[in-house]
Amino acid sequence: MSTRFPLLAFMAVLMTALPVRAGDLIVEVTEIRNDRGVIRLALHNDPEEFPEGKRFRGFDEPANAGSIVVTMKDIPAGRYAAALLHDENRDGGMDKSFIGWPLEGFGFSNDAPVRLSAPPFEAAAFDVPNEGTRITIRVRYY
Repeated sequence: MSTRFPLLAFMAVLMTALPVRAGDLIVEVTEIRNDRGVIRLALHNDPEEFPEGKRFRGFDEPANAGSIVVTMKDIPAGRYAAALLHDENRDGGMDKSFIGWPLEGFGFSNDAPVRLSAPPFEAAAFDVPNEGTRITIRVRYY
């Protein structure tokens, strides 16, 4: 026990100091109605910030009628939820009618249902394992 215990203790400390492994998150966005503007996706890992607060990571990609596939590199393993906007006029926000009805496309991970407001984090939440994962988000238009 004279030399083994310190060595084992040192190894245990090193193993707990290793960073969380990260994988790629592949996001397929489907049912895009036209190629105007950009697809804006916000990835959240904090339920309090979903869907419109501070995002963990995001991307803006040119819209393409039909679908696009985007790879988000090095996403640490964990629980996330995604919100998407098809910003057709590139003004940075959701255009709405005078009664508040969305005029541009939107979507959420898990195809989370929308009632009178955005779904809660848990309805859209999914896990990213160490090796990464793939999700699909369908764009909805009213």
